[in-house]
Amino acid sequence: MGKSNFKGFTQEVRKFYQELEKNNNKDWFQQNKLRFEEIVREPAKEFVYEMGLRFARIGLPYYADPKKSLFRINRDIRFSANKDPYKTNFGVLFPYKFINQSAKAVEVPGLYFHIDAKETFIAGGLHMPSGEKLKELRELIAGDWKELFKIVNNKKFKEEFPIIFEDDKLKNMPRGYEPEHPAGEWLKMKGYTVGCNIEFKEVYGPKLADLLEKKGKVIAPFLEFLGLAGK
Repeated sequence: MGKSNFKGFTQEVRKFYQELEKNNNKDWFQQNKLRFEEIVREPAKEFVYEMGLRFARIGLPYYADPKKSLFRINRDIRFSANKDPYKTNFGVLFPYKFINQSAKAVEVPGLYFHIDAKETFIAGGLHMPSGEKLKELRELIAGDWKELFKIVNNKKFKEEFPIIFEDDKLKNMPRGYEPEHPAGEWLKMKGYTVGCNIEFKEVYGPKLADLLEKKGKVIAPFLEFLGLAGK
C-alpha cells in the first residue's frame, strides 16, 4: 500500500497564519508563497496520503485525495463585503463514502481537521447543507431519532466529540414537526456537526495522524447515519 513521508506540521504553520492575518494582501502572499508551499501545502498533501493509507488499512470508507480533501487558500470574494484575498485558516476534509466524483466533497458527511492562528480542532458531520439536503436530514432524524441518540450519547463519542455546533439554530420547531418531538433540538439545527478542540502541540509531529485515526473510528457511525438521508 506504500508509505507516506508525513512527519507532522511544525510550529511554523501557526506562525504563517498569524502573519497572514496581519498581511492579507497579494504582495505579502507572493513574497511568502514558497514558504506556504513548504510548511503548509506539502505537509498537508503528505497528511492526506498518510490518512488514506490508514483508513484503507482499517477498512473505513473515508476518501483521501488532495484534489478533494484540501481547500484553496484563495477566498471567493465576489459576493462578500470582506475583500481579503486569502483564507486565514487551513482545513483538510475526508468525505465519508464519497462515490460521486463529480459532486462537491463538502456535500457529503465527512471528517475535518482545522488550524488557524488562534485554534485547532477536529470536527465531523455535514456543515451548512443545502435546503433540500437539510429537509432530508430532518426527515431522517424525525423517523430514526432513537438510533441517532444511541450514537451521540455513547460515552466514547461524547468524550471524543464533546462539542455540538448549533450555529443559526431555529428558535421554533420547523414546520411539519410536532412541537414535543423527542429530537426537537436536533430538528431545529441547520447543520449537523460535532467537534473537539485540540492543543497546538498535538499538531506538531506525526502523532497527529494517530489522533485523527482514533477520531475517525469514533465518528464513523455518526457519519454513516447522516449518509442515510434521502435514501
